[in-house]
Amino acid sequence: MYISNLNIAGYKNSKEKSIIKLNQGLNVLVGENGSGKTTIINALRLILRENEFSNMNIDEDDFYISLDKQYSAPDIRIDITLESLSSDEQVTFLTWCDADYKAQLHLEVSSNPNRKGYYKKEIWGGASKSSIFEEETFECIDCIYLPPLRDAEEKLVNGKRSRLAQLLKKQYGDNKDSLVQNVSKFNEQITSNAEKKYSEIETAKLNINAKLEESLGQRLGQSINLQFAETTFNKIVESIRMVFFPGIKQSDPDKFRDIATNSLGYNNLLYIATVFAELELLKNNNMITVLLIEEPEAHLHPQLQVKFIKYLEEITRKLGNIQVIITTHSPVLASSIHTDNLIHITQNEDKIVATSLKDIDLGESKNYINRWLDVTKSTLLFSKGVILVEGISEAMLIPTFAKIVLAQHNKKALDNSEALLPTSLEEAGVSTININGINFKHFMKLFAKCDGSSSEVQLPIFCSGITDNDPPKLKVFVYDENGKLKKDKEGEPITILQDTFPLPSESPIGANSAIQLMDDINKSKWGRLYRSPLKTFEYDLAINGNNNQMAKVLHDLWPVSGTVKKQCSAISSRSNQYSEDEDMLKEDAEYIFKHIDANEVGKGIYSQELTDYLELQISMQLEKIDESQSNISDVFSKISEIINIPNYIKQAIIWACGGGE
Repeated sequence: MYISNLNIAGYKNSKEKSIIKLNQGLNVLVGENGSGKTTIINALRLILRENEFSNMNIDEDDFYISLDKQYSAPDIRIDITLESLSSDEQVTFLTWCDADYKAQLHLEVSSNPNRKGYYKKEIWGGASKSSIFEEETFECIDCIYLPPLRDAEEKLVNGKRSRLAQLLKKQYGDNKDSLVQNVSKFNEQITSNAEKKYSEIETAKLNINAKLEESLGQRLGQSINLQFAETTFNKIVESIRMVFFPGIKQSDPDKFRDIATNSLGYNNLLYIATVFAELELLKNNNMITVLLIEEPEAHLHPQLQVKFIKYLEEITRKLGNIQVIITTHSPVLASSIHTDNLIHITQNEDKIVATSLKDIDLGESKNYINRWLDVTKSTLLFSKGVILVEGISEAMLIPTFAKIVLAQHNKKALDNSEALLPTSLEEAGVSTININGINFKHFMKLFAKCDGSSSEVQLPIFCSGITDNDPPKLKVFVYDENGKLKKDKEGEPITILQDTFPLPSESPIGANSAIQLMDDINKSKWGRLYRSPLKTFEYDLAINGNNNQMAKVLHDLWPVSGTVKKQCSAISSRSNQYSEDEDMLKEDAEYIFKHIDANEVGKGIYSQELTDYLELQISMQLEKIDESQSNISDVFSKISEIINIPNYIKQAIIWACGGGE
């Protein structure tokens, strides 16, 4: 049995009914801050009556209220559906079940408090409020909650709220008497001091009683005795504390230390391990145990995060009656598990939208995505927008280009009194992800129908891809030094493939296979794929009126003096002024392109240097903004002129930032 559906309405940030589908076993909720992950966890805590960390009382702030304060929800409604009930579970939850033996549980809270200011919770199982509701049924459900900022030390030391005490109470069950008898016997030996082993305690007791009699007299005085603790079972287990040793399989009791000296991360793991031990005991006692964990990555370094999430996967496979639902902001965790366990959460207007990656038709791309959704690429799950690029050059330069593109966009918006976009990808919550090639067909299935995918489910994130046109190479004949055509052994002419460098007026056809995906992707709601019109990222950038700036950077990077530096200086001196001399424009762009990719420089190094050059120019302009920002339009205009961004890159940036086509 497991929770298959959770519906939330009127609670926190969910005005309309939010439908969250959950998987059996492990569920990992990912998404940006404020998307509704904690709302989901708290809704489950409310309806499942989890009350370890609080009584989960409803207050006024729990009811949905619009941003303009003009609307507030009249009530809160939370519903869950439990599926895959065994025959025993069907009998136990019979009054909750429908004809298909799916159990339903409902919670409703009216926004009208009683005279004492409390909001009444009304809970029922089954389709009707009037159906018989047995409180005992809840004894078959256990809900355990681990909050995001866990005070693990507090929960491991002795006391009523000790997690260790709760484990021991479950561990002993009905076998409490022997522990109580042994502790009572030990306590009696001390208090009676029959064997004269505890004379110091006996002396202290007599001295205190003597002073009581002296100060209060026989009529008003009292008597005291000394003992270690009450000998009830609860008091005994609540007085037990945990100690640790920084290693495995240590048996010398003198070497163990107080957990107050342990690290935050390891104390959290000790605490969670105690919970897992409790789960092991519950597997035969409860029909379902729901474990809710917020941000398990807290205080854990990446290797421990991976080990932890792998263990969660394992225990949910082994223990069929345990369902684990965790929230995380960690790309390490998100990239370490199968995509079927991931549920993307986002806020869409007045409701929470949950998209299970299991429901997206990835086809043959599923294995590819599982392999390649590493720490870097999994950041797309936490973003408002995504830009997919082919290589390191684009990955480094696109965030800087975005500052220029967004400045240009916002300049126009200011002139037309329109809404502004953020000024950078960071501010927009957009991630640039290098997919190391043209494998857009795999990643784009998360956002659009393409390459045979027929899924109606996609991630509700604006995603744009930037790809090269890659025109086909020309087959040219090879001649010797005398101008004679070379031939092979069979007498056939020898040919080689030669790069082409098209002009803007030529509109070359591309040989890039990703281009074939564009029509399907660009019909979707969330995905777009944009291609360079001529050749590649670097060549198109140069020929788009940027030979001057790019040649300057190449000049400074080239390691030796000579013809290359001289040619770069000559290109720079033309200041991007080619009149109608397209041949010269092409020659200069080709020269820059070939020398960027030369062994002396390389695309990665060049992109980093160009990024630094552009960032310096941008910061110099931003420093000119006055305190009142009255000149911000002029600054945006100056930033727009730093470099000419090709149109296809502009479109990709604006789309990912939510600015439309």
